[in-house]
Amino acid sequence: MRSAILLFCLAVIMNAAYSQDYVTIYEDCNFRGRSANLYAGNFRLEEMKIGNDRLSCINIPEGFKVTIYEHDKFKGRSQTFTSTTSCLPAEWNDVASSMVVETTRRPGRNPNDYITFYSDCNSRGISRSLGVGTYTATDLGQLSLNISSFTIYGNLRVRVYTSNDNASGYNVGFDQSVTCLNKYYNDKIRSLIIERISGGNGGYGGNGGYGNNDNENSYATIYTSCNYRGNSLKLSLGNYTGDKLGLLKYDISSIELPTNLEARLYTNEYLTGNYYSVTSSTTCLNSSLNDQVASISIQRKSGYGGYGGNGGYGNNNEQRVIIYSDGDYRGQSVSLLPGTYSSMDQVGFPDKALSSLKVPAGYRVILYERVNFGGKSYTITADKTGFYMSGWNDKTSSIAVYRDR
Repeated sequence: MRSAILLFCLAVIMNAAYSQDYVTIYEDCNFRGRSANLYAGNFRLEEMKIGNDRLSCINIPEGFKVTIYEHDKFKGRSQTFTSTTSCLPAEWNDVASSMVVETTRRPGRNPNDYITFYSDCNSRGISRSLGVGTYTATDLGQLSLNISSFTIYGNLRVRVYTSNDNASGYNVGFDQSVTCLNKYYNDKIRSLIIERISGGNGGYGGNGGYGNNDNENSYATIYTSCNYRGNSLKLSLGNYTGDKLGLLKYDISSIELPTNLEARLYTNEYLTGNYYSVTSSTTCLNSSLNDQVASISIQRKSGYGGYGGNGGYGNNNEQRVIIYSDGDYRGQSVSLLPGTYSSMDQVGFPDKALSSLKVPAGYRVILYERVNFGGKSYTITADKTGFYMSGWNDKTSSIAVYRDR
């Protein structure tokens, strides 16, 4: 009778394993004693939750594999298991001090799709698996400013934020696993958003548009692969030298453009010399540009309230203030209509990075030292190539633009 009950319990557990997205480890054989559910990731001694040298039984869902190690920090002898084991072999019972949980499930639109983030390159170190959702710095906890690699399981994209704790403003998108982030993102991710990749053109959000309530007509999106696939970067109005493009420099194959924007593509890093103008979404750049673009200028088309010709104001009356991250009107730039902007993130510009600006006649600009118009302020009514005497270089955290006539 006892054997029949045990077999029944085992059958129930095995059946449930097909739908769960984690493994369960037990202190004693036959699924008894203290237990813990572990999602894909790396688990050192203190993270196994049932104690050192206590592991005796593992419930492994289909599509998962578990590697256990004799010592902490994934050292010593190791053994890999790909199916449920009600009692570990004698040589491994009460021996394991660390373990790695991996999944071999094929990507798909599964509600259990997730991304596993690691504190070290090559899927090592502290790890955590996260599903679709928004994760602030508080939500990420010890992984905020401590992510070096990640593995994507499923049809997902992660948008990462290096200058904002609340997943808003400037971001970079990845839809492929990364074994080691480069210097622009390694240990610099503060918050992130995980979203499903829509069918359509691979755009963000359920309807193929940009997610997170961004204005669809304000951004261009560049991709590392044709057909709007691969890692991506959203670019607002402005100039982007090679260092601003980061890992997408010399790795751009397609670009999505709303009808009001155009992109000027340069094969050098400094936005100089000849450029190629792209005025509509392009599923695959030609051989002269594919993986050859090193810097980009995103501008409004003539007739859309933007700038015409060589960067001067267009023929309409909707002139704008232009702010720049470097002196002498160089570096990353953003154009601003009259309004109050409580943070630089709100306009897609780095915090405390304003170094020069162009102010049309009849406009007045007030710079503020802190967000929400706090701290000291500085009023400007004409172009400034820099702030050499005023001490306001790289000091602005919020800005107000007024048109007085």
